[in-house]
Amino acid sequence: MTTDKVLTTDKLAQQIQACATEQLTGWLEIEDPQGQQWSLSFHLGRLTGGASKMHPIRRWCRQLSVHCPELSAFPVCQGSSAQPVYWDYKSLAELVRQGKVPLKQMRSVVVGNCTEIVFDIIQRQEQLRCGSSEQLTYRQIPQETIDSTSDSTLVVIRASQIMQQATLAWEPWQEAGLVDISPSLAPVIWDADKLRQQTSLLAYHNLTTLVDGDRTLRDLALKLKQNLLAVTQSIMPYIRVQVMGLISVGDFRCDTHFNQATNPMPETAGRKGGPVQTLPASPLVVYIEDSQIDRLTMSQILANAGYRFINVRDPIKALPTLLKHKPQLIFLDLVMPVLNGYEVCAQIRRVSVFQDTPVIMVTSNDGIVDRVRAKMVGSTDFLAKPITRSKVLTILQRHLGVSRNILSG
Repeated sequence: MTTDKVLTTDKLAQQIQACATEQLTGWLEIEDPQGQQWSLSFHLGRLTGGASKMHPIRRWCRQLSVHCPELSAFPVCQGSSAQPVYWDYKSLAELVRQGKVPLKQMRSVVVGNCTEIVFDIIQRQEQLRCGSSEQLTYRQIPQETIDSTSDSTLVVIRASQIMQQATLAWEPWQEAGLVDISPSLAPVIWDADKLRQQTSLLAYHNLTTLVDGDRTLRDLALKLKQNLLAVTQSIMPYIRVQVMGLISVGDFRCDTHFNQATNPMPETAGRKGGPVQTLPASPLVVYIEDSQIDRLTMSQILANAGYRFINVRDPIKALPTLLKHKPQLIFLDLVMPVLNGYEVCAQIRRVSVFQDTPVIMVTSNDGIVDRVRAKMVGSTDFLAKPITRSKVLTILQRHLGVSRNILSG
């Protein structure tokens, strides 16, 4: 097993190509500093699937709806009353063996799934490269020869094809200035009155009908049958003026056990699940922070742990946003322009509905004077920078109870 840094997108491409050249049978695992993980599985150097902790079932359902619409998978994954359970790799492979689904269609599902995963890896690496000294890391995990007749080798793909498709999708996304905008975020309307003033009646109707705070940008593009980039660009003007926002949402899940909706990562191999249902509403966390790096870090940590998340960049607009969404916990940066964290915290505590809401001061100045002053204005706790996954999850467990990590089954 080898471990190394992924320094650039080109280095990622080289590593994927190395797996092909070396005829790897096993996994290439990639991880970011906040614990987000991706896995690409190989058989004799050919790509056979991919997995990710971010929306594995939601992503698989999207691919089924595009390439196997006869299964009606996407409405089922959104909790309809129908009962098909063809939402994972194994069950789809069984349909192929029974002759009910062409192998070509299953291959398209796997290709689309892997392309989204590699796109997400590229995006995370570019986010880190632009604003952090930290990098992604990868490791190869060889496995003993797999039975070539097993489900996991039913579809084999040239790894270079996936890298090429993901890069072709990423480059225009990057050129459009969307490096910080993940397609896995869900648009939400923050100010319906202003939105109505700034759009036509038809556009307003479409937005209020489709933008429900649960459909991700990828889900929305699929629903509209439009290009993802075009849909995102049409929404961005409203996001920039904070009439709309982007929040993290959880994955779909099944009744009993979580099942990777692709070839599984090594530690999840062999588990089964039942019919897909939507997750119950997870706690909403708001982070009032103007720093791009810190809010991206927090967003990744919270999304991985199954929390919904809203970032408020302008402290002046914090209170209206909090009143509209009523989060279960608030992270509040201490040092911000115009209003500092002490002033914002005092404003929050004057509102009766937030009297018992945990307000966590986030600061690099974790001294006794800061703690005393924060306590005087009603702060519940402190989170010392740099922001790390373990620190954030400790705070969440302390003030909201049991972890909401959606991968815990």
